[in-house]
Amino acid sequence: MSGIYIHIPFCKQACHYCDFHFSTSLKSKDKLILALIKEIELRKNEFPTDINSLYIGGGTPSLLNEDEIGSMFTVLKKIIKLHFLKEITIELNPEDLNIKKLNFLKKIGVNRLSIGVQSMDDKVLKWMNRIHNKEQVINGLSIAKEIGFEDISLDFIYGTPKFLNRDYDKELSEIIALSPSHLSCYHLTIENGTYFGHLEKIKKLKTIDDEISEKEFLWLSKKLQSHGYEHYEISNFALKGKRSFHNSNYWKQLPYIGIGPGAHSFLKKRRRWNISNNNQYIKAIKNLKSYFEEEELTKNDLKNEQIMLGLRTKNGFNLESCTIDFNDHQKKVFLNKIDKLLKENLIFKKNNDIFMNTEKWLLSELASRELFTLGK
Repeated sequence: MSGIYIHIPFCKQACHYCDFHFSTSLKSKDKLILALIKEIELRKNEFPTDINSLYIGGGTPSLLNEDEIGSMFTVLKKIIKLHFLKEITIELNPEDLNIKKLNFLKKIGVNRLSIGVQSMDDKVLKWMNRIHNKEQVINGLSIAKEIGFEDISLDFIYGTPKFLNRDYDKELSEIIALSPSHLSCYHLTIENGTYFGHLEKIKKLKTIDDEISEKEFLWLSKKLQSHGYEHYEISNFALKGKRSFHNSNYWKQLPYIGIGPGAHSFLKKRRRWNISNNNQYIKAIKNLKSYFEEEELTKNDLKNEQIMLGLRTKNGFNLESCTIDFNDHQKKVFLNKIDKLLKENLIFKKNNDIFMNTEKWLLSELASRELFTLGK
């Protein structure tokens, strides 16, 4: 299967941790929507026939009005049969969860909501520079369920500094009580170019120790699993049958098309990424100029990616498919590295598949890098 991702690069205000491409200026919103629609039309022949998911992310897609969202769906319907898709997701902020907007989304075919909750502690939300509060989360989800949305994914951030004195047990219990079908739980990362990145540079913000990160991660995983959530990827948990199709397509190296500034695509062993500048993107699309860069992935690149993505998920990766075209020396070197990681208890082997030890999942990047010298 395959998927479509549409990036909406606007936000009301900048969260202190976010380094995604977005703008808080809405001056070019109308022109940007027209450019998005134009890109969809320009790329209609690239769309695979076996699409199973549409994901509208950002940024903050819930900033768009009904006409703007509707115009994108109108052009998409001319290219693909939206009513056949298993999953149509849109990201929303809690403060945008109102009856009018949710009824409209339901009417046009959206069947899954991804809501940026991040915390159930108002002081933490303020520290992150989020607009909403806990009450808006609770009220918004109540409205969404009354309208009939059953598939709801919530984002949650942990790994925050000690001085916030968060009660994770209380916060997570309150989230579980809301009965989301899916949870994405991300450890706070301090990125360059963000406000938190600035605070870290001037030594006014310090990240927590690795031991504490691991302890929080393992506790969070255990608590969610005890409430019926499958921990199917480092940061993702789902009730039975509620894994994200959009995310899974990416982790399985299936093709996907990314529309909008900063969006990425993966088709026929080629990866491309659009300009991460709204005005440049709009101008290039309007003048039919190049608005993206791309690279062709080598066989080695694809295998490395297969390993990296496999170790991030419960799916793992198949040892035979990774070594099928190795010569004797290459295979010996690779298998020696596998043995080393097995002895270190970072990975385990079942039949001919390799999996990350879930208790060591935070070290998956380290394990992947150990295996990235494929073909050498």
